[in-house]
Amino acid sequence: MKKRWMFLALALLVLAGIAGCGRSGDGENGEYVLYFLASSVEKHGPALKTEPYAGEEQAEPTPAELVQALLAGPAAQDLRSPFPRGVTMQDCSFDPEQPGRVEVTLSERYGELTDISLTLADYCIVLTLSQIEGVESVEIISGGHAAHYRSHQVLTAEEALLTDYLADGTQEETG
Repeated sequence: MKKRWMFLALALLVLAGIAGCGRSGDGENGEYVLYFLASSVEKHGPALKTEPYAGEEQAEPTPAELVQALLAGPAAQDLRSPFPRGVTMQDCSFDPEQPGRVEVTLSERYGELTDISLTLADYCIVLTLSQIEGVESVEIISGGHAAHYRSHQVLTAEEALLTDYLADGTQEETG
């Protein structure tokens, strides 16, 4: 049990690095962004950064289109994909029994991720999909199974800590 709390604390600290990127897209004015790993994380720098979604500007993208764009990887040189090579999307759709929940089913390769790598990959998906109107939560399944070592299976953008506590003890709000 103590290990689970330590992992959760570590995950929250790393997610605090997201502070520099905020939720800038939010789907307003057709401006959607994709979340990827920052190539280098500076002290108190963001762990995740964004790049604009290059899909059609006229239509709101579907959750499946955004996941496909994430899996294709970033165009910017200063970003990295959080996903293992060969991960494919098997399904991505709204859960008819849970309004606001999107279920993302990825290939077994996604199950190779653990610990903080899994947390960062999960939130790249969650933060990207949460820009779509009506998406309140995301459940990610790999190879037919949810990761048993997550503390919970249904993830929300609000769980991503968008506050950075600086070394000098001051607090910087970015979200």
